[in-house]
Amino acid sequence: MLGYLILLVIFLSLFALSFYFGFREWLHPEDNAPLPVDVEYVRVENYFGTSFRSKMQEWLETARPVATSGPLLPPVEAILEKDNGERILLLNSGQFGDGKEHDELLCCDGDVTLAGHSVFQREIYSRGKVETGTAVKMQALAADRDVLLGRDNEVARWVDAIGKIRLSNGTVVHSRVCSQESIQLDSGVSAQSLYAPVIFTAGYKPQPGYTAPSEEMAPGAADAAISKSMESLPPNVARLAVDTLLVRGDLDLKPGSRVDSNLIVHGTLRSGADCVFLGDVKAAKVQLGPRNAVSRNLVSGSTLEVGESSRVGKALVAETDVFLASGTRVGQPGKLGVVSSGREVKLAGNVAVWGKISGGHAVVTILGKS
Repeated sequence: MLGYLILLVIFLSLFALSFYFGFREWLHPEDNAPLPVDVEYVRVENYFGTSFRSKMQEWLETARPVATSGPLLPPVEAILEKDNGERILLLNSGQFGDGKEHDELLCCDGDVTLAGHSVFQREIYSRGKVETGTAVKMQALAADRDVLLGRDNEVARWVDAIGKIRLSNGTVVHSRVCSQESIQLDSGVSAQSLYAPVIFTAGYKPQPGYTAPSEEMAPGAADAAISKSMESLPPNVARLAVDTLLVRGDLDLKPGSRVDSNLIVHGTLRSGADCVFLGDVKAAKVQLGPRNAVSRNLVSGSTLEVGESSRVGKALVAETDVFLASGTRVGQPGKLGVVSSGREVKLAGNVAVWGKISGGHAVVTILGKS
């Protein structure tokens, strides 16, 4: 009899437990207000750097000084401790690191050089310029001036600078790189996304007065298969609208071809040298030849290869991989463009993008290929 009573008590306890959380929420609702969403997170490219700067200022105002048994070694000026026990090292200008591992937050009032082979487990903020030695590892970095990351650095999260950023050979940033001036990428660099008024690889030289292709480009030689009237179009080409052509299957354009309307290709688009596209271009796969010009957007359903010295006015998007050959330009000063891929974006030397580059897996530089 006692066994049945125990089983009954256990059953009733488990039965009541299934209603406990519902009654608790009914009596004391905790989620009757919408969850706060910081819309700036999706609208501002340098959100992480801006947010971290704001947090660091709060921590500096509330943290308490830590007494030390002896004098601090330069460039360390003071040690602060947050309420949760985390420590902040306040630095003057100078060199810091000495190839050791550090688990404190760093805040520097001036320019700082981080010694090679040092490891920084927490975020770093500098009100000046930041330069690092070889094989430095860090979590994240925000600087109010320029940033120069040395060879084979690794950043677990993001890099943000008000000034210029240069990523030296072999450096890897696992998340976002943002600059309000420019980002320079050396050989063997990898990042997930980059944003700056201009992003460029080694070999790029600014060209005064450069402009992207526009829809008002002067008339040129036109490929007969594309520019004919609707009555004389090839069987696999149809006009969806006055300004849009549809190609069923592959399309191979002869050198010097000119497409005056939007173009949709169900198969592979291959173009010869010096082709001009005055509208949006979309294809299952894209292989542009050298010196092509696309005035608007270029979209591929798989891979997208852009030939040497080609220009794209707005966005360049691929479902899988993107390759930009030497001399490629996307966007223009004051009119930012976008390069985006589902997997990798590969950049050769002398490539410039005004705006943003984002890869689902990574953005990598392969400067030896053209």
